[in-house]
Amino acid sequence: MRKFIVLLLFIFFICGCARLPATRIKYMPLDSIDPLNYTLEFTQRIPERMEVVNSIVFQYKWRSFTALGLTYLNIKEKTFVVSCMSPVGVKLFELIGDKDSVKANFVLKELLQRGDLPKAVGEDIRRIYFDNKPLQDSFIKKDRYRIIYTENKDTGVTKYIFAGIPSRLIEKRYYEAGRNIWSVYYYDYRLVQGKLYPAYCLLKNYKFGYKLFTRIKEIR
Repeated sequence: MRKFIVLLLFIFFICGCARLPATRIKYMPLDSIDPLNYTLEFTQRIPERMEVVNSIVFQYKWRSFTALGLTYLNIKEKTFVVSCMSPVGVKLFELIGDKDSVKANFVLKELLQRGDLPKAVGEDIRRIYFDNKPLQDSFIKKDRYRIIYTENKDTGVTKYIFAGIPSRLIEKRYYEAGRNIWSVYYYDYRLVQGKLYPAYCLLKNYKFGYKLFTRIKEIR
């Protein structure tokens, strides 16, 4: 982790600083909603494939940096290709990955020497974009404005929090031994040709103390 933090500080000087834009989540009463069918409209609109251009903000303690990323995702097969460059056009890395592994086609030499960047980026892409619908046998908890679906897995517990009408995934949390390891917040979606794209996402890694914010600039 120490090497990874050094890597981030290096990128700060390459990419400069940025602020996270403020967004809001709109809640609506769900008193008459059947939680067993509530997520159906959302899950049917998840695209099998996505190709998007994202602006990226990485924030660690008091420092932040911005970058521009082109990401191709096969949601169904859980594969991805991502390339990233700084605002001044310096190519930082290009990666290919799936649900189990990540391969680096290119990583800027200075980054390659300062930590396991492919692993870190690959894990965050999986957390944001993959496995965004709960299983049918999830434990369900309902309050007036949210419905929470909880899945127990071998390594930990994942909670999917839905809200709004129609339903939208607004948060995904992962726990180990009762401790929140990371959370992803989905603040807005774009509806394009009947499919939903998460337009604004914020990932908080509580274990390592950093935040990653992505914003869709273009859907291809």
